[in-house]
Amino acid sequence: MARIVARRLPAAALLLFVAGLSLRPMAESDLFFHLKTGQEILSRHALVSHNLFSFTYPEFPNLDTSWLAEVGAALVFRLGAFPGLVIAKTLVLLLTFAGAYRLCRRQGAGPAASALALGAAAFVGADRFVERPHLFSLLGAVATLVALASFERGGPAARRTAAWFLPAVALWANLHAGVFVAPLMVGSSAVALALTGDRAAARRGASVAVGAALAMLATPVGLGLFRYLRLHLGLPAVHPVDEFRPPGWTSDAPLIVYGGAVALATAGLFATGDAPGRRAALRLLAPALPLAALAAHAVRFGADAALVAAPLLARAATLATARLTAGERPRLALLRAPRPAVAAALLLVGATLAPRLSAPRSSPERWGIGLDRRELPLTAIAFVDRNGLRERMYNDFEIGSYLLFDPVGGYPHHRVFVDPRLPAYPLEMHRLLGRGDLSRDAWDAAMDRYGVESALVAYAGVNRRVAWWDPARWALVFSRDDARVFVRRLPRFRSLIARFEIPATFTFSPEEGAATLALLARPAASPVAACEWDRRVGDLLVELDETLSDRARAAYDRALSAPAGCLSPADESRLGAWLGAVELAARRPKDALTLLDRALGAGNHELSTFTDRAAALEALGPGAAAEAAAAWREVAARASDSPLGARARARAARLEN
Repeated sequence: MARIVARRLPAAALLLFVAGLSLRPMAESDLFFHLKTGQEILSRHALVSHNLFSFTYPEFPNLDTSWLAEVGAALVFRLGAFPGLVIAKTLVLLLTFAGAYRLCRRQGAGPAASALALGAAAFVGADRFVERPHLFSLLGAVATLVALASFERGGPAARRTAAWFLPAVALWANLHAGVFVAPLMVGSSAVALALTGDRAAARRGASVAVGAALAMLATPVGLGLFRYLRLHLGLPAVHPVDEFRPPGWTSDAPLIVYGGAVALATAGLFATGDAPGRRAALRLLAPALPLAALAAHAVRFGADAALVAAPLLARAATLATARLTAGERPRLALLRAPRPAVAAALLLVGATLAPRLSAPRSSPERWGIGLDRRELPLTAIAFVDRNGLRERMYNDFEIGSYLLFDPVGGYPHHRVFVDPRLPAYPLEMHRLLGRGDLSRDAWDAAMDRYGVESALVAYAGVNRRVAWWDPARWALVFSRDDARVFVRRLPRFRSLIARFEIPATFTFSPEEGAATLALLARPAASPVAACEWDRRVGDLLVELDETLSDRARAAYDRALSAPAGCLSPADESRLGAWLGAVELAARRPKDALTLLDRALGAGNHELSTFTDRAAALEALGPGAAAEAAAAWREVAARASDSPLGARARARAARLEN
């Protein structure tokens, strides 16, 4: 019984942990363009060979190296929408880690060590457990490790493995471009075999590596795969993308710590093992080295490297534990056998449940697996659609994927400015998006070159491009949450600008992010009336200053100093009542009365406005007592039998006596 527990419990806990990391609300922006591409392939019965989804470069060739994964995603989406995709992703990951666990056990690692090493790899790579084709590269890396073990042994088993491995590489090549690691892993393993003196196995490995290199070209893009990979090598220099950066302590401490643990485990295996043990350690290390080098260059390979290194880490932990318990009596060792397994399982189960149980009950992070809408600027997109601003609209790189998929306004109704399909755009576009030092004139020239007439800027708080829209040429017409919408000052947008323009511009610094500045002076091309502009400036300054500051009050005073009828009755009513109450509180009843009368004249019928007016008249002294009594009588009539009505009647009676 103890042996059964030791063998099965850690594996079950590991898969539960992986499922817990995977079954999350769908928040992967790249999925949207993969879905749209898969849907287009199914409808056209052909690959998407050009950049159909963008108005900037519609004829630019599109290198699609994940077409099969995209078709699969589109089919799953038909059946189960976003929850179905999350479940499908989870099944791929469970298959991957189940295979990796079995591999660890075959390499001599214990159940607890295997589960914990792979659990650590899952934790390190959890950011990559998203709905993207690279999941098939994780599965492919494990399949490659399984094949390597067979190639080392030789004989009929090696030939049978080659019979399925090379077709599997070809299939992998149509699922994701990460297939290039297959010949690297096999080739590195062949070198290690040669170094250990097993030249026959090294020759087998080298021939399989060549076969894998040829099999990875069995795709519609063929040799274009190398152009795709070369683009990813040079692109970070002109267009920084987060997943292409090298690992750093600030964002990737778990990965760095894991790498340190693998390095220590490797050193321990070589330092304490005999010659066969060192040869075994080298063979485990060899396929992980290319992925470790890739991960050191770009953090996107961190999950792959951690997964491939897990068998080495598990074996080292198993051997270290065996040395520590070597002196125990056999009976005692047997009694202790399940304990590491139970402890490992409990640790993984606790790590699975704790984050979910500690999350608020209403949080989608608790049990949700649908579309995560929290990062999508849906309110801004709805504004854009209501006002017909989708055509020739600039959008940020990050949000373009959703915009082309969006069932209301996406392709084929409208095309996007740019989306995250990196090979679908020339270096000219990537250079533009990678610049951080453009002036407003240079940015406007680029927008003019692409024929941009509107713009949706997402993540505005940390987006430097929000400061590049010159208010002389672009009107800000939407600002809510973390999204901004601008329109070019064209005649056809004149009525829209007059209705919605916000008198603001933005600055940006890397230290502080974006900052909002009120435009006190109305741009010459703005169709907004001067008094209305000042009223909007006042509203903005109240929001920015979080109080009725002196500069906000000055803007309101300018707005109210305009001739009657300049402001809308609703705005004149609101401002008059509010500022009248402010003047009354400041013990300036004469000024308060002027503003309150203006509010009433504009159609304000709020009981509070009548009450403030009566109080202002009373504060003017005996000369206004009769008028104040009449005002309190009106308040009493409007307040009826409420406590306010009783107080108003009492005050009216006192003034009349």
